[in-house]
Amino acid sequence: MDGNSAPTTGELTILIAGAVMFGESNLPFAFDQNAWSSFLFPLATLLPLYGVIMATHIGVTKYVGVKLPPRIFGFTWEQIHLVLGLLAGAMAVGWFVTNVGKRGVGMWFEIIGGIALAAGAVNLQRERNTGAIG
Repeated sequence: MDGNSAPTTGELTILIAGAVMFGESNLPFAFDQNAWSSFLFPLATLLPLYGVIMATHIGVTKYVGVKLPPRIFGFTWEQIHLVLGLLAGAMAVGWFVTNVGKRGVGMWFEIIGGIALAAGAVNLQRERNTGAIG
């Protein structure tokens, strides 16, 4: 990644979604609890964590210029983004279709953010021409 170039659509989507998900994870999620409460841990907590991991990676490599190894446990960073993004998207859809009673505003931010992470990860694959997605 070139630290001097503007962020791509995929990178920007991941950065924004991750920041919003983390920032809004303290709002009521469900049952008058936030995503960090012990009652909803770890299921609701994973969504903002995935967003933080993905956004932090993009941020430190794109803007701070940190050079990370190209592979972690044999996986490229783009593959890690794709897995975390698709997990976040699937979990977001799961929370959307699950009957938890009254959904808090925090849940809506997490649902939208999870779907945005999935879209951002797919875009990142296409932008970097990894061949994982056609």
